[in-house]
Amino acid sequence: MQWKTPSHLTRLTKIHEVRIWLKLKYDGDGGVLLGVPLMDEEVVEFSVAHNRKYSRDHLWYQEKDDRLMIGVSEFLAVEIGEVLRVILPQAENEIDEGRDMFSIWTAEEKVAFPSMFSGVIAEVNGEVEINPDLVNDSAYDHGWIIIIEPHEMDLENLLEPDEYVEFLAEL
Repeated sequence: MQWKTPSHLTRLTKIHEVRIWLKLKYDGDGGVLLGVPLMDEEVVEFSVAHNRKYSRDHLWYQEKDDRLMIGVSEFLAVEIGEVLRVILPQAENEIDEGRDMFSIWTAEEKVAFPSMFSGVIAEVNGEVEINPDLVNDSAYDHGWIIIIEPHEMDLENLLEPDEYVEFLAEL
């Protein structure tokens, strides 16, 4: 198996050239539910939570005090297939911008996720190591991956939920 970066996954999604429409539906909590038709009119549904920001690597970031809770968007969980294993770093370790924070294994590939921030790993969600189905089934709740305390909190490179939806529509 080869290690692939999330940006490579973005290029893979462009292979699905049968994208006729992007149907937006809103859930009762103000989040966006999306239906994306794929080949043979198969529709895959996923949601975009409204109280988070997103990276172009399909990670979500939720600011809590001086910390960032980070997880995988439902889009990525659907796109890469069932998450079989999550590899977490040790809590309280220093992490540098651009270095791998964590990795996810599926039946097809291993995906490493680089950090957008330098900081300290405050917490890791050990439950996702024990039960990786949490990433598949509860990406925005129990399936969170890691919490970091960034040295500098600069969220300008992250997308608002509506910007992330637009980004997905362009894939």
